Formats: sequence, structure tokens, C-alpha cells
Amino acid sequence: MNSFLCLVILGIAVSNVTALTNDELDKIHESMVVFIKECSKEFGVSDDELKAAKESGNVDGVEPCLIGCVFKKANFIDGDGKFLPDKVKENAKKYLSQEEDQTLFGSVVDTCAAANDEEVTDGDAGCVRSKLVFECFIKHKGDVSTYLYFKQKIKQKCS
Repeated sequence: MNSFLCLVILGIAVSNVTALTNDELDKIHESMVVFIKECSKEFGVSDDELKAAKESGNVDGVEPCLIGCVFKKANFIDGDGKFLPDKVKENAKKYLSQEEDQTLFGSVVDTCAAANDEEVTDGDAGCVRSKLVFECFIKHKGDVSTYLYFKQKIKQKCS
């Protein structure tokens, strides 16, 4: 249930999860599951709703303030409702062990930081902006997953 949101929030761009080690996946899950549970309860989002969003691959069904809540608890959104790309990139280093993976993920984070320039209707709440960032990450997940897929294939052939 929480795996989807965990992976999207921290491993956001890494849809080919075989590129991450089990230890890396466990660290991502452990660090985010508490926030997701707290925020799901706070915003009345059920396990079934999260599961439906995962299966559809569409974030339209995810409560924007749930995303904002998790992002705020993870310090990815500040008190003014602004996305903190440097904080996200710094935290990603805990989960992506290869420098080249961190760099590629960082470029996606930088692209998604453009959400800070968007006008939002909820002021500093961070719900709308968090959803914009979340949607951006999903839009660019192919960039990273394709890279990681080919990196893995090349590594297998060269080993």
C-alpha cells in the first residue's frame, strides 16, 4: 500500500525498481512509511484509494494535501509551500549510491523545481505545489528509468 507513494516520493523517477538494491528500497520505505501513514490518516485517504492510484498510474485520484503533508514532513516543501530541490537532492544521496544516478535524479529534481514559479490557489499550504512537483516527477520517470535500465544491461554484458 505505502510502497507506491514511498517510491514515487523518494525514488520518484526510478520506476525500474530492479535498479535499486533491496537495501536501498528498504531505506526508502522505512523513511517514508511513517509520514504516509500519518498523512493518510489525517486526510482520510484509505489504502484502497492509494492502491487505485498506483494501479492507474494517475495522481488525479490522490488528495493533493496528502502529498503536501508527506512532502512537508520529509522537508521537501517549506512553510511557505515552496519545493526545496536542494533538500530533495541531498536526501536522495542516502538512497542512490551511485554518483551518476544522483546526478541524473538531480536533473529531474531541478526540472521539477519550476513548480515553484507556478501560481497556486492554496497559498503557503503546499498542497497544489506538491501535486505539481509529484506530477512532474511522474512525467520524467521515464528519463531515469530508461537510463537505469540501459546502465543495468550494459553492466550485465560487461561483467
